[in-house]
Amino acid sequence: MVNRITIWLFSFCVGAISAVFWPRLPSKSELFLLIALVILLLTILATYHRFALSPTTKLKPEHIPRQFPCQCASEASFYTFNRNLYKVSSLRLFPLSRRSAAFLSMLVASGALTGVLMEASVGYYHYAWQLPKDKIQKDIILQARVLSGGCIPNPKGPVHKKSLDTSPNTTINTFTEAKSHRYMVEFIAPNDTEQSPQSTFIEGLAGKKGRLTAPTINDSNQLDESSCLHNGDIFLALVKLKPSYSTQNPVGANQQKHLMADHVHVTGYIKKLYFAHVSHRHSFRLRMASVLNELRGNNLQWWQALLLGLRGGFTPLHWELLQVTGTGHLFSISGMHLGVVAGYVLLFCCCIVYLKAQLSSAFSALFASTKKSQSLFKREHLLASYINYRHLVISIVWIGCGLYTLLSGLALPVVRAYVLLTVASVLTLLCFTYRPLHLAVAMVAVSIALFPLSILSASFYLSVSAVLYIWFLVARFRLSTQSFVKTLFSLQILLSIFMIPVTVIFFSTFSVVGLLANIIAVPIITLLLPPALLVLLILTLLKMNLVGENRVDTSGNASIISEVSEFCISAVEKLFSYLDTVMTWLIEFLKFLARYENASIDINLDAKAAVCALAFMFLLIGPRWRYKKVAVIVLLVPLLTLRVPSNPKQWNVHVLDAGQASAIAVVKAGRALVIDSGASYRGVAYTASEVLLPLLNKLGIESIDYVFHTHKDNDHAGGKATVANSDLASRALWFSPTEGCEQGKTEKWQGLRIDILWPLPGNSTNDNNHSCVIKISDAFNSILLPGDIERSTEYALLNTVNAATTNQSAEDANASFKSVAPTLTVDADILIAPHHGSNTSSTSVFVRQVNPKAIIITQGFENRWKFPALPVIQRYEALGVPYYLSSYHGYIKVTLGSSTVCMLSKWLNSRFENDYCNHNVVIQSQRFDLNERWYLKAIYPSHL
Repeated sequence: MVNRITIWLFSFCVGAISAVFWPRLPSKSELFLLIALVILLLTILATYHRFALSPTTKLKPEHIPRQFPCQCASEASFYTFNRNLYKVSSLRLFPLSRRSAAFLSMLVASGALTGVLMEASVGYYHYAWQLPKDKIQKDIILQARVLSGGCIPNPKGPVHKKSLDTSPNTTINTFTEAKSHRYMVEFIAPNDTEQSPQSTFIEGLAGKKGRLTAPTINDSNQLDESSCLHNGDIFLALVKLKPSYSTQNPVGANQQKHLMADHVHVTGYIKKLYFAHVSHRHSFRLRMASVLNELRGNNLQWWQALLLGLRGGFTPLHWELLQVTGTGHLFSISGMHLGVVAGYVLLFCCCIVYLKAQLSSAFSALFASTKKSQSLFKREHLLASYINYRHLVISIVWIGCGLYTLLSGLALPVVRAYVLLTVASVLTLLCFTYRPLHLAVAMVAVSIALFPLSILSASFYLSVSAVLYIWFLVARFRLSTQSFVKTLFSLQILLSIFMIPVTVIFFSTFSVVGLLANIIAVPIITLLLPPALLVLLILTLLKMNLVGENRVDTSGNASIISEVSEFCISAVEKLFSYLDTVMTWLIEFLKFLARYENASIDINLDAKAAVCALAFMFLLIGPRWRYKKVAVIVLLVPLLTLRVPSNPKQWNVHVLDAGQASAIAVVKAGRALVIDSGASYRGVAYTASEVLLPLLNKLGIESIDYVFHTHKDNDHAGGKATVANSDLASRALWFSPTEGCEQGKTEKWQGLRIDILWPLPGNSTNDNNHSCVIKISDAFNSILLPGDIERSTEYALLNTVNAATTNQSAEDANASFKSVAPTLTVDADILIAPHHGSNTSSTSVFVRQVNPKAIIITQGFENRWKFPALPVIQRYEALGVPYYLSSYHGYIKVTLGSSTVCMLSKWLNSRFENDYCNHNVVIQSQRFDLNERWYLKAIYPSHL
């Protein structure tokens, strides 16, 4: 019975996880068909099970082994898994005829289809409500509750000049960091008695989650009027909203996927906060954070993350240290921390039970002389025999872990671990015998059922992989037979090695020093966590009591209780200072490891190759079987073909989805040239550092030979310093409108010709109209990159450049390409739209003269300038030119220069209708061709 349940649950998990790879949700007709199939299969299985099993199939009591923990024949007949009884149970409960292929197929199909149906239903439910188009990027006054991301309140009163006193003991402090602040909020329906006359009602928005950004520092580095909210606060604010969306690139964080996993429907920013409508509702967890923030220590940010899961105080340096040393999981509350708490609570309970037993024995021996005492202790012994200490201890551990889960802010990894603990506790309390495999499958199934969209988050796979690895490694290497210390040491080493493929899949990097860092850091964190948490809890309770005493004591004289409380606070703070010293040693050790040049290695594996590597490691240490060697060799093939050189005649143009910015890379034969590097915000060039350079590393680029910045605007040259500091660009030649870019200049690179068409020689201006206009071509294809030139420059360019095209054959063109001086022309197969599709550019005469086969527009989703302009799109459509929007299509890859490209694309890509293929040119987009997923839904600009 349990084996069948396990098979069904495993199929359910596989069916649900398959939703990660769906290009689209099932249609409504397919959904109804799924419902009918699931009902039919479950009905057949229930009917078959009812009539196939008879009461005589249950085991008799004499078949129950002595070591079985629960002497219950009816339970043993259904939950027998040990080796001695497995043959008996399988013969009696599951005869061969009843485990036929048809029955097993129906069992697997019903579980898988149920998982598919659940995920599809959740997907439809999420997309059932969308922000109305007339509310996108409009000023709206809304009321919401802060769920996470809030600041820590200061109980001592105002610290900064600009603050709002809303209660006697807390203030809303203004931002002091040069960065914007992000809140995760839940929108609520405003109370009619408190509602502002200007508030806006949006049907269906109440109860939905959103992510709001509040500005902190203006352009003059002065504090804004925006104020810092706390978790739990209810506020009224003027906001601008848009659907949850993000850029889509082959590398880098996928924010849209993360937002979907968190059930976030809208994003936006706060324009104005109405101070009078801010209501504080601080939780006990927030009070603990406030108390912790008052302590004297050098590592308060680390303690906030370790004890309460608040990592808002981390700077980029903190994150870099965690990534390089591979210790990020230690400062992100997860199942490991819950396991540590459970272990300490269990140890405490065991000590109490042991002391109780010792005291009982001592008193029994002391008073054993009198008959009355003997009778009394005999009755107590009989009463104690009815007390199941095992159940009591399990219940206490479960309650203690539940309280810790609440203190963690109900972090999803902790909740998943708590679900596992709950399942294991229930099975133990009900005297069910189970194997780790059954418990693991049940845990994963319950987690997916409770949090269906968690399959889109990396934490789900990291948590599940860690638990499965631990069980697998303990069983495979028989670690339970070794000493406790040796088991932990061996398990940490093996776990660090086996988690590398999983880490590479989600983070494209792994830490070389991570093994040593974790061997030292994990035991220290295990020893620090419980006492530090207990210290913080005691401090919070004492300070709350002290505040209460001070409120009552109007005379100003401290009571005895207050004096005792202050003494205890001083002693506990002293203990915390010792713990903080140990934390300082640990952080310094991690910094020492991070100083090594190759402390971490970036590995941009394809997801399929990483999965093959994961399966390879499993098979390598797994038990022997007939085709093990063949399977290992087959799984090595994707890893050995990672660096297979591409077609030397083929070259690719990678147009990154950089938001309202531009970043383009041209790649051929392992070398690259870069045209623009994206924007930089608050000194951080995200596109250059997290997308452009990692993409080039993933493509196996050896060096960047040329870097063109079409002009100096931030949206084009914001990543200049980041690219310049890269090892790939150490020998690059740099061009800008005032340095190297001048009309008539030609460069030869990798068999391609780079023509600079604008600006004119002697230019000293670096603005939109003097952008570098670059044309890159081979003997057959070309691409034109005009930067941000506007109408006047387009006319001037056409007047100064000979736009006539030759009608020579391909052979003659190739010969002239090598021997005859090139003639400058603007005609090209691919055109990057001038100025992001602004109405000040893309004149009809210019587009007609270029005569492109396709146009690519780099623009941000729902940008404030409403690019591309509707008249520009109408001009493109009137000329019959297909166009691509980076906000709608995501990252765009253009493949040129091979006559077999189109044929291969048709053969490899079943969704060819999304590709453009003509004149040896293939255009593929991230959202529709390379990584089409239902949870990465493309949204067309609302103004078009």
